[in-house]
Amino acid sequence: MAMYYGLYLNALQQDLQCLAFAYRPLALDTSGLTWPGWGGPEQPKTNKQSVYVDIALESPVDESPRQFVTVVQPPAELAGGKEESHSGTEEGDNDVAGLGTVIDLPDHLTEVARLASIRSKSASTPPAMSDGKDGGFDYTSDDLRQFATEQDFLRDAVTEQIFLGLVTFAYDPKVDVCDFVEDLSIAGIRFVYFSKAKGRQSKSFAERLGLETDWNTCILLSSVADSSCDDIIDDGYVEDHDIKAQLPRGIESIRSHLKEVDDIPLQISLFAECTPDSTREMINIFQENGDIVCCIGSALKDANTLTFAAADLAVGIEPIPHFNWIALGSNQVAALSGHDVANDGSISTSGALVTQYALGAALTCIPCPLFLQHDTSLYTLMQVISEARRLVGCTQQSGALLVASCLVLVLINLVCSLCLLPPALTGFMLLWVLWAMVPLLGMALLFVPHDENIMSTMPLKNQDHVSDMPRFSVYALIRMLPPIVVTILVYVTALERMLADVPHLGQLASVFGRADWLALDQEQQWAVLAAQTFAMVAFVFHVVCVSSTLMYRTRSCLEFVPFRNFAWVVASALCLLLTFVLAALLLAFGEAHIGRVSWYTYLIAFAGPLVLLPLQDACKLHDKKRWTRLQKLAKLEFKTKLGQHSPL
Repeated sequence: MAMYYGLYLNALQQDLQCLAFAYRPLALDTSGLTWPGWGGPEQPKTNKQSVYVDIALESPVDESPRQFVTVVQPPAELAGGKEESHSGTEEGDNDVAGLGTVIDLPDHLTEVARLASIRSKSASTPPAMSDGKDGGFDYTSDDLRQFATEQDFLRDAVTEQIFLGLVTFAYDPKVDVCDFVEDLSIAGIRFVYFSKAKGRQSKSFAERLGLETDWNTCILLSSVADSSCDDIIDDGYVEDHDIKAQLPRGIESIRSHLKEVDDIPLQISLFAECTPDSTREMINIFQENGDIVCCIGSALKDANTLTFAAADLAVGIEPIPHFNWIALGSNQVAALSGHDVANDGSISTSGALVTQYALGAALTCIPCPLFLQHDTSLYTLMQVISEARRLVGCTQQSGALLVASCLVLVLINLVCSLCLLPPALTGFMLLWVLWAMVPLLGMALLFVPHDENIMSTMPLKNQDHVSDMPRFSVYALIRMLPPIVVTILVYVTALERMLADVPHLGQLASVFGRADWLALDQEQQWAVLAAQTFAMVAFVFHVVCVSSTLMYRTRSCLEFVPFRNFAWVVASALCLLLTFVLAALLLAFGEAHIGRVSWYTYLIAFAGPLVLLPLQDACKLHDKKRWTRLQKLAKLEFKTKLGQHSPL
């Protein structure tokens, strides 16, 4: 038995559930029983039977005095009515002689059964026959009250059992979970497992998930007062290797530990002895420290609803396959109304036929924007994460283009006003650029192909967003300076050449600074409109060139050729075409002398990218160095599990 007991202890250490099979020989006198199938003139009389004791331990004894039930069934060889004779004296004359009429046992257990038979027959009334109304119960309600504790009863119930076997079983993660957790770690996403089990059992399952279960890797969220263990040491950690670490105990001590000790609670991947309330509170702590929390849980556990709502993103998972199917018969299965038999995994409650599982899942997953079927691979989430990262990066670049364009247009008109000149772009031109051209180019940036390194990039904390604002402001100024300069030069040179009474650029300010812009003569007004048209074309052309460098934040145009983005090619061609058409219409119906425009005005307008593109790549190169340094620091912080003050 020592070997089996060692097997049992080893199973407990590995978080394995144990189911032991045993046989208890019970001596019952069935000659006076009136149960169906036992005794009576229509049934054969026999004293041989097999006994199965079903011990239910889920509820207290006081709530159900008949939870310890004995089911008595005749052996298979006696089911056909064949009566078996026994040798020896009659029953009751000699206890030992009646052994053959009590039970069949192997020879090596005969002595044990003989002693049990003697004790049974020495009692005035067997326990099962102590009360006629409680027949069929080894322990009646009166018998149960004789035991002071449940342990005393169990100790008596398992007396003289014959061990038959031991079965161990445990929860195993899905096949792709371990690889999923590893890929999340590579992507800079920490997988955190909240377990309601004890620390030792939680570590065992976490090890099967592929999480780290060594020193300083598990925190108990239950308080010491709530613990039922008698062998806890100090703050509740019973493992030897955890005693050497300074870890918080209880959800109420997490914030003080983060403030006064270290940030270990934010770096580990395992929390044990969790309740729904403590799990939600820990999610709030993650969010307070700049983490984006995605919660993945069962769609059939109603306690997950508030947890899903507390997280930034929630994913409900179907824990059992096809719970939205309804059985109509032995060979018929109907899906929910509106869905085919193949089951698309929807948990919609529309239709007349809705199972209780589907309805419960629909209510639980109200805060969840995503839902996964039971047989859906978790790598679907990896694809969602990859696409989300690409879209977020593209949206940032598109937003940067829009913001930079607005600022550049403001600066262009501001400089012209300071020079006592009319605005370089009129109101309808500003609307044309900001409401048509720039949004079209920004939408094209959303179709940038995936970066091969996107799933190995460490995400930054959701805090201190403006810490690098001065650096980004310098980048924006350098990168948008060429469009500002080129647009103003094109506007000024074109305006100077189309005005006959202005011999050189120095007199432009004197001409327009002394007169009201609305009181200009017709020739001057057409000259200003034509110059503004040239400035608009130059600005749109340079915005298209700038957008070609915004495909990726740190990759130069030599690493990624912009023409690989087909949507951007179409959008750029469309922007240039529409702008040239608009400019041709404005110049065709005007009276300005565009033939006076000098060649160097066209040179400045269309040769600007020769200076623009090198400046863009220079800023990207400098930003790439800083970004690489930040990535290394983020990976170091992410992979470091030991706190500065955690060891004693």
